[in-house]
Amino acid sequence: PSSAADAEAWERLWARSQLVLHTTGQELSCSLLSPCDLSVELVPCWQPVPSGPCQTLPGLQKPAVGQKPQEFGGLQPHPNLCIQVWSDGQVQLTQCLRDRALPGHPDDLLLLEHGRNTSASLCALEQGACTPLSSFTSMVSGRDPHVAAGVASVAQTAHPLLLLQGAGRPGLLEQELQRDMAEGQCRQIWHSENSTSIALWACPLHKYLRTHWALAWMGVLLGAASLLLLFLLKEDVKGEQHPSEGCAWPGT
Repeated sequence: PSSAADAEAWERLWARSQLVLHTTGQELSCSLLSPCDLSVELVPCWQPVPSGPCQTLPGLQKPAVGQKPQEFGGLQPHPNLCIQVWSDGQVQLTQCLRDRALPGHPDDLLLLEHGRNTSASLCALEQGACTPLSSFTSMVSGRDPHVAAGVASVAQTAHPLLLLQGAGRPGLLEQELQRDMAEGQCRQIWHSENSTSIALWACPLHKYLRTHWALAWMGVLLGAASLLLLFLLKEDVKGEQHPSEGCAWPGT
């Protein structure tokens, strides 16, 4: 009975608690408002799709006690960023920036850069892992790019990375995104303040998505037109082989 009462008390406490996000000064911070001071872990994460999984940002989790504002080492606001409150091994509260007018786009790809200059490597933070960008294009290398884009878009319409596999050349996506970073089209939302040389970048994908969606729809329409043409030809051949029984042939 005591454990059940404790669980109910904690449930009431969390129901009366609130996580408030602050975006003043171009940096993200938060405050945990609660009837009493709680010992929790604050975990920034990246959630491209509402109600979808939230990818934990490496190196940014921090313990917190009390209700004073907590900062995350210069993490800049983005519509896909959320903060989770962890306690007793569970997510108790989650608050996101999705409904605020902020720089960035929901289709932005989150990249982790490790190293500096020519030795830097890039990987995409997706589904609990950091996958090198070269693997996305190499998965479909050797295929027709239009077909690959069409298949990927049908299979995973909510997954922007798979739409970009149709490049057909290993490393092409990485080269394009590196060029975007060099030209200032990607926005650095965080970098480590120690010697690890790790940075997080939000890169726009909507320009690539528009191109591949167009190719995908062209492939779908072409396939539908081909099927319709085959059906009409088949019906025409059947009509020639089996003339109407209602016709009276001469001499009958």
